[in-house]
Amino acid sequence: MPRDGLRGVHVTPYNAWVSLAPFPVSLRRALRIGLLMLHLAWGVALAGLLFPLLDPAQRDRRIMAWARHLLRVLGVRLQADAAPSLPGGALLVCNHVSWLDIYLIYAAQRVHFVSKAEVRGWPVAGWLAHKTGTLFIERGRRADTARINAEMRALMQSGAWVAVFPEGTTSDGRGLRRFMPSLLQPAVELNCPIVPAALRYRSLDGEYTAAPAYIDNLSMWQSLKQIVSEPGLIAELHFGAPILPNGHRRDLAAQAEAATARLLGVEPAGTAPQTPAGPPA
Repeated sequence: MPRDGLRGVHVTPYNAWVSLAPFPVSLRRALRIGLLMLHLAWGVALAGLLFPLLDPAQRDRRIMAWARHLLRVLGVRLQADAAPSLPGGALLVCNHVSWLDIYLIYAAQRVHFVSKAEVRGWPVAGWLAHKTGTLFIERGRRADTARINAEMRALMQSGAWVAVFPEGTTSDGRGLRRFMPSLLQPAVELNCPIVPAALRYRSLDGEYTAAPAYIDNLSMWQSLKQIVSEPGLIAELHFGAPILPNGHRRDLAAQAEAATARLLGVEPAGTAPQTPAGPPA
């Protein structure tokens, strides 16, 4: 695959009003933030009032629909191909650029994310993450990995997909960091498929953009303002062929990293220059 990678993706419907490209930046930003507040309020009502009345399949459909609408509100056009069809659970591994990554993946495939414990305390967003089934790990406590691995095993055994960002932090999207193997252990123990995925962001004219990158001590508010100030963004998400565990988790992490690098059209972390670190996933 050529270095600009991620070809053959399916373009999702994209309403022109969402890009707001003709509007001045200040007006574009104000309109999108206003729409975002309304959409967050709808998410709180949905999770707090409607979710208890729905079965898991109905909740999953609404979570995916809510994520798709969030992308439209923010002016993000998603280009994604279909996730592999698997008979049971799977572990999704993906490169990590932005907090937006979560909603891109939600829009394409229902998963349960593993996230740093600090996210649970974020106003509104942390509560919504909890309601959508996110697993929270205390990264400073090695013993907490065993608890998270047990929860991941239970979900995958039930047929669910779990998603992790094995780089452990965000980048500017132009390279790939080494995949850490610890959270791949449940897939090894269950002989569960690992699905590599790759995402990147472009401007509306198809060029690389760092606007969504959540790096360099950027605050959540600053990151949001960068995104909503853009005329629009194109987000590309591509899934690779499932990898069946056949060895130690370190070998599996290397295989998954190489597969993701191929999807992105970049060199694996062992040979590619490293990009600036950002907040942990």
